[in-house]
Order: sequence, then structure tokens, then C-alpha cells
Amino acid sequence: MTGPRGVGRPAGGRRGLRLRRAADPEAEAAWESFCAFARALDEGSRALLATVPSARRPGAPLEAGIAGFLAGTEAARAELPGWALPELAGAQAATSAALDAAQHRARDLTVATAGLDFEHRNEAVGEVLDELAPIQDAEAALRRLRRRRRPPRRGRDQQEQDHA
Repeated sequence: MTGPRGVGRPAGGRRGLRLRRAADPEAEAAWESFCAFARALDEGSRALLATVPSARRPGAPLEAGIAGFLAGTEAARAELPGWALPELAGAQAATSAALDAAQHRARDLTVATAGLDFEHRNEAVGEVLDELAPIQDAEAALRRLRRRRRPPRRGRDQQEQDHA
């Protein structure tokens, strides 16, 4: 039966299932560790963002937000060895440097924002979080590695030899 794409026939006109190649266990373990890293970093970032007041709430005390941020970055740093693959050495170094820079700025935030008005204080909080931008590149590198490291599909001939 012929029909429009998506109705009765998969895209490209092929029939049957497309099977994904099996994942590389080392790359998948690295991905899981990176996800734990990202969760810890997100929690820390949220603690710092909670210090920014809004129309409905005054914002958390700055010292508490800084402490939460530093705890989150330390928890994230503890996950770095879990995704330390040789192909990610550059991304790991950039991530470690980004954590260092963000922690340094966060520690100086109380002094740096003393006497600042609302907008400038929020800008200073944003600058701390901006230091973490290189981590997005690390995530992209790990995603590319996961795609490249999938083992090749075994052809029918290989499968038949295995069963013989």
C-alpha cells in the first residue's frame, strides 16, 4: 500500500524496523556520570539564582545562595573522574577551569555586590554563572563521543557464523 509519508510506510520508503547499534558501555557510564555532574551543578546554580529578588519574593540571603552554589560546584567536581575519558581530556580541563573561575567569583560576590543596586547585583550573579559556559562544550563533546563510539552493526553473515 502506498500512502503519504508516515502513513503505512516509514520515511525513505523502507519497510521494517531500524535497529540502533548497541551503546559503548564506557561512553554510557561517562554519560551517566556527566548527568550526575550536571544535576549537582544545576542545584548549585539554582541556589545562587534564588538570591535574585522578584516581584513576588525578596530573594534568598546572598551568603546562603553562595554556600549552596559552592556546595553544588564541589559535588559536581566530585563527578569529574567519572567521565574522564582520553577523548574528553580537553573538555575536562576546560570544565575544571570553568568551575574554578565560577567558584572564585562566587566567593568574592558578597564584597563585589556590597552597596550595589538591584540591577548591578543581579548582573554580578549572572557573571558568576556565565563562567560555567564552557561546560556546554563539554556536554557537546561527550554527546559526539557517544555517537562515534557505538560499535558497528554486525551483518547477517557474522550473525550466522556466531550461531553455527
